[in-house]
Amino acid sequence: MKFKRIICVILALIMLVPVTAFAAESENTAYVADYDTETPVIIVHGMSQNNTYLLDENGEWIPDETGYVTAWPLEIDVMPLVQRALPNMLLSIVTKRDMGLTEAMYEGTYNALSLIEKDNNGKYINDVEVPCYEMPMSELPEAVREEYFTFLPIQELCEIVGADNVYYFGYDSLGDVMHETEKLHHYIHDVVLPNSPNGQVKLCHISLGGTIAINYLESYPEDYELIRKMVFVIPAIDGSDIIGDLFTGNLSVFYDNNTLYEDLLVTLLGETPLAYLLNIVLRILPEDVLKSALSGLANGLVDIAALRSTMIWALCPTDYYEEAKSLWLEGNDDLAGILADVEYFMNARANFEENLFKLRDTGCEIFNLACYDMNLFPICKEYRTKNADRVIHAESPAMGATFADLGTTLGENYKAVGTYCSDPTHNHLSPDGVVDATTGLLPCTTWYFKAQAHEQLPENDVALGLAIRAMADDNMHDVYSNPAYPQFNEGRLTYNARNNLIFWERADKSGISAEKKAAVEAAAAKIEALLGETIVDQAAWNAADAELEKALVEAGVIEDEAPTALDNVLTEILKKINRGINKMYAE
Repeated sequence: MKFKRIICVILALIMLVPVTAFAAESENTAYVADYDTETPVIIVHGMSQNNTYLLDENGEWIPDETGYVTAWPLEIDVMPLVQRALPNMLLSIVTKRDMGLTEAMYEGTYNALSLIEKDNNGKYINDVEVPCYEMPMSELPEAVREEYFTFLPIQELCEIVGADNVYYFGYDSLGDVMHETEKLHHYIHDVVLPNSPNGQVKLCHISLGGTIAINYLESYPEDYELIRKMVFVIPAIDGSDIIGDLFTGNLSVFYDNNTLYEDLLVTLLGETPLAYLLNIVLRILPEDVLKSALSGLANGLVDIAALRSTMIWALCPTDYYEEAKSLWLEGNDDLAGILADVEYFMNARANFEENLFKLRDTGCEIFNLACYDMNLFPICKEYRTKNADRVIHAESPAMGATFADLGTTLGENYKAVGTYCSDPTHNHLSPDGVVDATTGLLPCTTWYFKAQAHEQLPENDVALGLAIRAMADDNMHDVYSNPAYPQFNEGRLTYNARNNLIFWERADKSGISAEKKAAVEAAAAKIEALLGETIVDQAAWNAADAELEKALVEAGVIEDEAPTALDNVLTEILKKINRGINKMYAE
């Protein structure tokens, strides 16, 4: 029983799913783009957007039924974990106390993640290879190029500036931030700059890649004049509260029974009968035993997947670091090297503002994209209130902007603080009253997308198109440059609708009635019209997406994947039982 599942689901570092999307430009006759087709662009990707391959005794990638065995993203065989923990779980249920279940969960988790195990120097125990191709996208093997396009759909960037001017810097998502920073320095000087006509490069740091930017600016100030543009896309500048809670053991399931017995599994599995049935089953175990077992799982996860990875430590927010360090690193002589590297990075983060502005003073233009107005994953202690993009608390990618708690606003009488922009002609307060962008480091060059999930950003064609234009368009200087891309916008997911348009285009329409054809065509026209707009109306988009889906189902082109009536009934019944049991226990 195997699931091709990224462990970042548990870490809540799901950093961008495979999609293919292109941005459509709204009509804006007053604005004329000036695309730079000379300066090379280097993509510094996010978590899990490059594979780590397991090697055999000959140093070759190990093939499997889908391609090659990857140490990351990791394929987990969950049955050994179940088999290891099941006897202890049954004994714990019978005796109403922990009969080795916590230890079993720790060992099972540790064993399940064994392919990414490292020694105390941060080196992999197993032989692995992380590809980093020292060539532009145009020279990559076709299969590699297409794989990277599934990770990050940057085809349009390649079309605008030329695929020979786009480079994909591959690094280890679980690696050593010091090593990856040094590798980027080498990549810029030895691979890209020799092919740059003007002796400069552009850097695009995505999500986890933002941590490499922090370390790079600290380590190589002599390179500042070589960087023409630096573009951040949902960067983890101050890490993620979820990683902080994981390192400090402050996960929500230890404090909030509503999370433990209601929200967590529903978030992971959806509103399904299975999610509520499992919630009910969890009540069989005594509460203290269940929480202890979850603690064993979390500790196993930290011990093998996070503790010896300075890239993961770079995701620990500043406010959590001292406590996390005292729990895991201080006093452990075996991890002295890890601690030294993490301390260097934390100092680099403390200097990030100064370094960023020094970079800007050289003439480098710096841009940023951030998302907000979503919950964190419910393993985070403050997931109900903290403004986030599901994976990262909103202040982190926004570089310190101020956000109201979820479901609230900053208040009718709130005035912009003006820390980094006090220009009276500028308005950096979001129309919804949730964001004060003036406290972020880049108020004039940071764009915000409301209700946009971090890991689904590539499905937002507008956000992707904006990032591409920030990299490529020399007439894009700030949030006021192009009215087609306002500072505050909304999120949308286009992958499903685009696929449905393709299904309709390829469908055999001979047996479809004229009435059903007309319904599909009308729905498709709405989608096409909305794809031509860069100022998003999320409600209108969602309605049009649902309308096209329904029309295609009724025309027999696609199958209806909506829950059946029986599923809905079972879900409601089990939900009521689940809540009734929880209410009984609470009393």
